[in-house]
Amino acid sequence: MSDATSDGKSESDAKSDFKPIAPRQTDEAAPTSVAPASINVIDFRRYRLARLIREASVQQGELARMMRASADERTQLAQALQGAQRHLATIADSYSHLLTRLAREKDFRTACQEAAELDDLDEMIRRRDALASELLDIRRAARPGGPCLGLAAGCDRPS
Repeated sequence: MSDATSDGKSESDAKSDFKPIAPRQTDEAAPTSVAPASINVIDFRRYRLARLIREASVQQGELARMMRASADERTQLAQALQGAQRHLATIADSYSHLLTRLAREKDFRTACQEAAELDDLDEMIRRRDALASELLDIRRAARPGGPCLGLAAGCDRPS
């Protein structure tokens, strides 16, 4: 038998696995010839492959859309982080200037206390005048409403 497959079935029996419905046995005589144009053979492997390719292209489109959305989101996050960094840099700069001003005011207060504790009246008046001049300098250096984040006391930060 040259038509036999390895398991002993004929080639026509092996192809019957691809048919969706097994042929029924009838008592009628089978027609001797079947016109080739009337046979519609569907290869389910090719049909499944075509369907998988179509579904994969849809999934690829969805993935591309999600990646674009993700890239846009990352861009927005990067811009927000840059804005936050600028804001934090401004706050840090204001903080360092406020610390400088606080140290200057603390020195001024200490000088005022020392001048008030003097026994010599002439020296007390001389220091009072010097401190009054220094206080005017401090007030001139302060810029209310300036770049020190809207603090009411003003800021001695150079612009």
